[in-house]
Amino acid sequence: MDEVDRLETLYKLALDQVRRPEIFGHITQLAAEMFDCEISLISIIDSQRQWFLGKTGLKLGETPRDGAICSMPVATGAPTLIDDAMSEPRLSENPLVTGQPYVRSYLGVPIRAENGAVLGALCVLSRKPSAFRHEDLHRLETLAELTEQSIAVHAKTLELTRANTALSQLNRVFKQAERAANIGAWRVDLTTDELSWSDQVYAIHGISEETDLSVVNAIDFYAEEDRELVSQSLIDALDRSEPFSFEACVVRPDGERRRVRAVGERIDIDGQPDSIAGIFLDHTEEHVRNAELKRAAERDQLTGLYNRAEFDRRLTKALNDPDGSPVTVLLLDLDGFKQVNDSLGHLAGDEVLKAVARRLQHEAADDTFIARWGGDEFAILFPSSVGLKEASEFGDKLSSNLAEHVDFGDGTLTVGCTCGIAQLPSGGESAELVRRADVALYDGKADGKGSVSCWNREMAARQQARQSAITDLKHALAANRVFPVYQPIVDLGDGRVVAAEALLRLHDDNGRLLSAADVAPAIIDPVLSHKVSNLMLERVFAEGADLLALYGPDCRIGINSSEADLRKGECLDQITRLAKNGNLAPRNLIVEVTETMLLTDDSGAICDCLTTLEAMGCKIALDDFGTGFSSLTHLRNFPIHTVKIDREFVSSIDEDHQARLIIQAIVQMARSLGLSVVAEGVENESQFNFLKSSGCSHAQGFFFAKPSLIPELTAMATQSRRRA
Repeated sequence: MDEVDRLETLYKLALDQVRRPEIFGHITQLAAEMFDCEISLISIIDSQRQWFLGKTGLKLGETPRDGAICSMPVATGAPTLIDDAMSEPRLSENPLVTGQPYVRSYLGVPIRAENGAVLGALCVLSRKPSAFRHEDLHRLETLAELTEQSIAVHAKTLELTRANTALSQLNRVFKQAERAANIGAWRVDLTTDELSWSDQVYAIHGISEETDLSVVNAIDFYAEEDRELVSQSLIDALDRSEPFSFEACVVRPDGERRRVRAVGERIDIDGQPDSIAGIFLDHTEEHVRNAELKRAAERDQLTGLYNRAEFDRRLTKALNDPDGSPVTVLLLDLDGFKQVNDSLGHLAGDEVLKAVARRLQHEAADDTFIARWGGDEFAILFPSSVGLKEASEFGDKLSSNLAEHVDFGDGTLTVGCTCGIAQLPSGGESAELVRRADVALYDGKADGKGSVSCWNREMAARQQARQSAITDLKHALAANRVFPVYQPIVDLGDGRVVAAEALLRLHDDNGRLLSAADVAPAIIDPVLSHKVSNLMLERVFAEGADLLALYGPDCRIGINSSEADLRKGECLDQITRLAKNGNLAPRNLIVEVTETMLLTDDSGAICDCLTTLEAMGCKIALDDFGTGFSSLTHLRNFPIHTVKIDREFVSSIDEDHQARLIIQAIVQMARSLGLSVVAEGVENESQFNFLKSSGCSHAQGFFFAKPSLIPELTAMATQSRRRA
């Protein structure tokens, strides 16, 4: 063992802190008497000095290490016998030899720690020459063993003291953690039926720690509807040794209800049941927050009906129902609603929408699914027992009832509706079913308001519009008139542009500038979608270096990828290929996905692709967050780094308190999950200030910059620097 390790062992032992130092004094006293000598020492040799753990016959408390005779057995690790120090060249000029205490004879043996490190020596010294013999070594070594055992006892005592201190500190930390996390521990002794709670469990129940407890009165704390669940969980754990977990409501003595989660299991000792123990978590705030988020994510905030995204999810599920029944959908659009808004204002329009929602819920059967589709449109998903005939009759009845009157304030308004109905067999595509109902709806609008129309083959007008969009996009692709523009994404903390979203633009045959929304029906086509994705990626990689030069090397560029490209991995292949040119690295990309892409049957393949992109350095953003309950699941199941708050919420900040609450809830949830948040569609300073004060990290919108070509962005940045 080298000197560094020896000293480390010595210092860890903290021999200067022994609780009973007199023990070592007794050992040196015994040695002096056994060897009939004037001096006996337990010498400890550290890096600079020699000091004495025990001593007899010497007034000195320590000496420099260089002059320590006991350094010799420490250095050699073997006993040292000196008959006459005056004749020993190494000691003849030692102050302890030439002066007090005039040492002539010396016998010392090493003292070792349990790991073998030499700590010092037990020695006897005499003013007489040849006072000790080799035969004396055995007796001194016996005393050295006693010394080592005493040191070992000290080491164990020190270890226990440190462990007890650490345990005490840990116990305090655990109690602090219990309070901070609102978690407590509990135990039922199966021999005595004694119930034990930690302090925090008492606090969760709102009772004093002096309260008498039993298993029975503890169960009585639960809401009546939950007591059977709690009792059965304990019985199952006792009878079958099954771990359990349940959520239930605890009712405090003051009537306050707390939502708790309990987990536990039976603990056996020597094969016999000993106790049931577990932990207890008060997650009331989380439960309320999750319920609010769930409702906000799946419900329309104005009417309380389900929203469009939740309707899409339910529709997809119905089309994939194993019973194989056809699925029927009705889309409803209010007639004359624009006039209500224009004449009475948007608040009146909101009241009309809420009244219509109530009427729909009243007229529909309990197993009919109703959603607000958007604006003044509603969507109805009928149960499998309802066919086209019954759906048409329902639409006629609804149209007649709405035409009579809608309650508004102290009076009534007359609001009609037009309905479009479509049906697909089981296994059909939800988008196609909705498209057909939409075609029927607007065909009915064209024939006259107040009608109920079922989709048929003659309704080709909508398809023609789609074909027109496809034609525009195909021509633009062929003529190289498709290109990206970029909208900056700003860090709300310091105002820096940290990213930019690449958005599709094209010129049609007449030179008109079109956006992705203008050719949305064409982008649904998987072939065109693939071509657009490839072209946009190529342009982004070609122009990426200019954006990095403008906004810095850490700038990221958001790209929208199609469901098909992600599912087949073609997006991954394209990024891998383009990244080889060095203009842009995967770490500079944000791949934006929508929740509808993640709801497909092939969501596993999409997740694999996104996970690989993440491993390459790409960030993944979930676009239009807040428009569907499924988004909450996506945050757990997919490698999402950023959520983008839908512009629908942002645009309502100034006039809608609920929209503000939803945004704050989304921001808080995202921050707790370690996700960044981008608010879309920020258009004014009021929205900007609210988002910033709410902790939203990033935003984009016309308030900062419209989507622009890179030269335009460069000019804007130059002007901004000049103004600064």
